[in-house]
Amino acid sequence: MKLVIVSAVGTSLLRNFISSQRFQDTIKKFNMFDWDKLAVDDPRNAYPDGEVCRAGKDAELLNALRSFVLENPSRAMAEVNGVESALRVLGASRGDTEVMLFASQTCNSILCASIAKDALKALGYSNVEIIEVKALRSVDEFDQGLVELIDKVIERVVDYVRRGYRVAVSATPGFKAETAFLTIVAMLLGAPSIYIHESFREPVDLPPLPIRLDFDRIADALNIFRSNPCIDKGLAINILGNKLKQYIELQILKERPGGLVCIRPWITKLLEITKALTY
Repeated sequence: MKLVIVSAVGTSLLRNFISSQRFQDTIKKFNMFDWDKLAVDDPRNAYPDGEVCRAGKDAELLNALRSFVLENPSRAMAEVNGVESALRVLGASRGDTEVMLFASQTCNSILCASIAKDALKALGYSNVEIIEVKALRSVDEFDQGLVELIDKVIERVVDYVRRGYRVAVSATPGFKAETAFLTIVAMLLGAPSIYIHESFREPVDLPPLPIRLDFDRIADALNIFRSNPCIDKGLAINILGNKLKQYIELQILKERPGGLVCIRPWITKLLEITKALTY
């Protein structure tokens, strides 16, 4: 059976590259000293026209990064290390394994994703795909970011499951909130997640727990918001009564300015996908 490994993309490559003595001339030329720590809203990191994006097209820099990674791919990049570790745990071959890398739309993340793709292809993985997802710049954008993660990544994962693939998540690299969310979804799908902690450097197989989404428990909330994602709070109280407070505490519903109550958009998206898979 073929396997697909899903992995977020972080900036471990840049952190490791910057600390390398061999490439100091390149690091100085492109002023890379803080690239691994750039904030999402730093103008240099603004995709697709930021300074780092422009530098990421330079052949000298790309060749230096590829050279650094190919010396020891697993040590150079957490993404490669995570994928390789998942492969060992699951007992699969590279030729029968596809990799899905999802990267935030920031210059440093996209740059690292492109180098990771090159490295994984050089190691013999059958197919490596990069999926760009919205960079989360604030708490207010978190729901929108999760919707995009579901649309672009999780729907593909479900498609792989339907086509008979084994699915695994590499839970080591990337933005932790995204990786944690993906790990929970993997558990809903019965897929394992493989994690490597820096202190012991050995892969840990996080087994899928017997969890499921309880559609019946929130059916009344889903019915109310079926045609409109937001309603007046007074109306919501009249319909839901004491359940309204419970749904807000469970993060299913959220209060908004103007006296509105809204269903969190990623809830409905996730329910649609998992319900379609179940039935």
